[in-house]
Amino acid sequence: MKLLSVLLVCSLFLLSCSKGYKFWDISKFNIVDTALKDNEEIKILYTSRGPGNNEDLEYYIQLVTVSQKTGYTVNILTPVDNELTMDDMDKVFNYFDQNNPGTKMILMNPEHLKDIEKINEAQLSVPKKITKVARDPQFDVIADNHYPTVIGAIGTLTK
Repeated sequence: MKLLSVLLVCSLFLLSCSKGYKFWDISKFNIVDTALKDNEEIKILYTSRGPGNNEDLEYYIQLVTVSQKTGYTVNILTPVDNELTMDDMDKVFNYFDQNNPGTKMILMNPEHLKDIEKINEAQLSVPKKITKVARDPQFDVIADNHYPTVIGAIGTLTK
């Protein structure tokens, strides 16, 4: 049974690279800011990816993840395509919440980054408003869920 679960997750991960993207409105998601804590360890089950590099922060990418602390499944909406591959399936990542300075920089309106010499706290407190989430309809079976959702970024911390 465990092998079957691993094969299913592997298949979904590999196939989530499709180019048939559509979008959901962010209001579809059950936003629960406390579903994950800043720096909490997670593993990724699925990524929606998106149509392009999203450098203008036009949409979020949906990650379906499992908290390594609680075992709960949580969606993460992030504007960053981490270019995840099958090699990343067993890796542990850290979730960075919206108040994390690194996430604030990622979510900063790209217009505010032009001609900037020094980023101050006031500029970091004005994130770009993103209202849509990239989706690949072929994978709605996993992406269309009622799990709690947080907005932020993922990465790894060195020890």
